[in-house]
Amino acid sequence: MIQLNDEFYIGEGEIRFCYEHPHNKQLCIKIPRPETTREYTNKELLYFKKLSKRNKSKYSYPFYSDFHHEEATNLGLGQIFDLVRDETTGEISKTLEYYLTENNIIEDKRLKQALDVLKQQMAKHKVFTRDLRARNICCKLNKDDSIELIIIDGIGHRDFFPFADWFHYFSKKKVDRTFTKWHFDSLEDQRQFLIKDAKK
Repeated sequence: MIQLNDEFYIGEGEIRFCYEHPHNKQLCIKIPRPETTREYTNKELLYFKKLSKRNKSKYSYPFYSDFHHEEATNLGLGQIFDLVRDETTGEISKTLEYYLTENNIIEDKRLKQALDVLKQQMAKHKVFTRDLRARNICCKLNKDDSIELIIIDGIGHRDFFPFADWFHYFSKKKVDRTFTKWHFDSLEDQRQFLIKDAKK
């Protein structure tokens, strides 16, 4: 059993707490909140099982944090995922929300280009998200001065007829709708959304 404590705590969202894996700095452990149903977790893991059958060598880069397995911890059953770290420092990558609201060292033009690439990757490989919030996207800083946006939470969808899983036309439309719904048509729109969301 893995022992977790505040030393390994990274952060938390509405669904889970996130901890650095004590024995592998490239992984994290997500512990569902008590109110999170097992049904919710099972649906997410089922989607990752479907994604595991993809040929990921065709991806331009690993644009989402992948699920590995479940493991018992002192805080309950945890899900093991990739942990995104900057190549430049080895530190855990900051979220896109951080760079949009707290630290403007990355110019908007580069962030917009990275968002366009992420959008293309999602549509091309038919990978969808229920919750494309800026806090659910990490901005990985690479040694070659490039940046990669990586989705760290909210992967999956609830479509009863999953046409987007089969046809590129529908996958592109679905990704376009997702970006519009979560105010990513422009960075200014996203910043205004974050300001309003913070006041709730």
